[in-house]
Amino acid sequence: MLERTKTRKLGLATALCLLSAQLAAMPSQAATFTGSPISDCNYVKTYGTQINGDEPLKTSLQEIGVPASATVEEIWVNVSGVAGKNIMPAIGYAADGYNEDNWYSDSMVIAEANGTVVFDIPEEYPVENNFEVQFWWGDIDAMTVESIGIKVLGGDANVLGDLTADDAVNMADAVAMARYLAENAAILAPQNADLDGDGDIDAVDLTLLKRGIMDGTLGKHNSGDPVGGGEGFDQTAMEFVKNLGLGWNLGNSLDATSNYANNAYGFETAWGNPYTTKAMIDAVKKAGFNTVRVPVSWGQKMGGAPDYKVSDEWMNRVYEVVGYVLDNDMYCILNSHHDTDWQVPSYSNLDAQKAQLTALWTQIGKKFANFDEHLIFETLNEPRLVGHADEWNGGTAEARAVVNEMNATCLSAIRASGGNNDKRFVVMPGYCASPIASVINDMKLPADDHLIVSIHAYTPYNFALNINGTANWDINSDSYEIVQNFERVKAKFINNGIPVIVGEFGALNKNNVSERAEWAEYYVKTATSYGIPCVWWDNNAYSGSGENFGLINRTSCTVQYPEIMDAMLRGLNG
Repeated sequence: MLERTKTRKLGLATALCLLSAQLAAMPSQAATFTGSPISDCNYVKTYGTQINGDEPLKTSLQEIGVPASATVEEIWVNVSGVAGKNIMPAIGYAADGYNEDNWYSDSMVIAEANGTVVFDIPEEYPVENNFEVQFWWGDIDAMTVESIGIKVLGGDANVLGDLTADDAVNMADAVAMARYLAENAAILAPQNADLDGDGDIDAVDLTLLKRGIMDGTLGKHNSGDPVGGGEGFDQTAMEFVKNLGLGWNLGNSLDATSNYANNAYGFETAWGNPYTTKAMIDAVKKAGFNTVRVPVSWGQKMGGAPDYKVSDEWMNRVYEVVGYVLDNDMYCILNSHHDTDWQVPSYSNLDAQKAQLTALWTQIGKKFANFDEHLIFETLNEPRLVGHADEWNGGTAEARAVVNEMNATCLSAIRASGGNNDKRFVVMPGYCASPIASVINDMKLPADDHLIVSIHAYTPYNFALNINGTANWDINSDSYEIVQNFERVKAKFINNGIPVIVGEFGALNKNNVSERAEWAEYYVKTATSYGIPCVWWDNNAYSGSGENFGLINRTSCTVQYPEIMDAMLRGLNG
């Protein structure tokens, strides 16, 4: 066989003849070329070490972070040389009984400037620990080993948190990550350790890992791992909304704002709600919801012009919560919420907010680019003129026109942000998300066939939203306002192939559970007859004089009012 570390620089024709004779005497080669960079490995270590025929790179599984109990299936070696110049990277390690030298080796000729060679490891001759990466031959004198990846048998490199590749996520994985962060002991595989999907392994990932272990479950998605194959994008928008079923809002959590909660996650609990957990979202699914709207306020987490950089900690936290929804095979609507301090629908503010909206949705789009159709973007929440006499009554003609431009700006940024975002379904509201005639009539959508219109309709107002209104529901006298709203959006949008959802609805708790249940069943049943999905606004509030729309108790993870939940499900199912 070839010398394990000796290389000669030869002419190409001579070298290839010699190589052919040499390979004929060697065992069948199992190496394949996959290009660059390394992927699908459980453990990865970066080297950047130049080697030649006399000086191999000597390393070990332990150095790369592979536990002693693991069985190596493949060794991936990313190397660089010179484009068009043949080089022959190889691996070798002690293997008792393999041949007269008790040495297993494998090699492959490549001519790319950079690429990854995958070496299959035979089960009968496993790598015990130490192995070498060698430079057997080339048209150049040396090559650089950029990184080495190890894929272990039975270890799924796409299960986040399973750093030890033992098919379980537990404290051993947290210890492994903590050791890496403290000692730089091993470069852990991004597929397993990069829980927030930002390309780095840092303290945020360790925090997410610990929380996931405590919750008993972890998100299974990273920024390069789509939820599914994306076939759902081929649906028309009208077909797509049929999948949404009944929806629920994670209100007053990630959308909370505060002048004092300036730490990474402080805003989430600033309005009195507990920190969002996977168990909460599991309870939402168990109750019968199929869609979760995740309202998020971004402005206080954004830097200044021109970049308007969103805090990494905040973006990663949003990513984590969205993962809770998607891991339950639910649909998730992610929006920009309570950002009315800078999202002002006026021509004098238009240029500035176009720049900020573009920056925001470009960052969101890139972070979530590869998720499939289960993730939906919503451009704005209730864009309006705060403090105006007609703030809640349609605003002005100028404001309604500017909201159209705001929506178009957001959509352009989303469509240009890569991944699946060129076809992602996008929800858009009109001014204040109002269903009144002036707003619906003036709403103009961009030319795009994957758009959905959102309205917010707490109707009839005196029963559903007016704290000082009635606690009684009368289907004969109170249903007109509900039907009128649906007829209005049907004529403008649904009849023209543009679907509509009710992004927020609900009825205040006035100690009238049975009345609210009757109303909820009628509301959802009527909306369903128009093909309009409904998303309940839940702020986890149940008592006092405020807006008490709580339904899923986020402390006990139970349905606070099962009568209302059951009524909505009856309405959904006809």
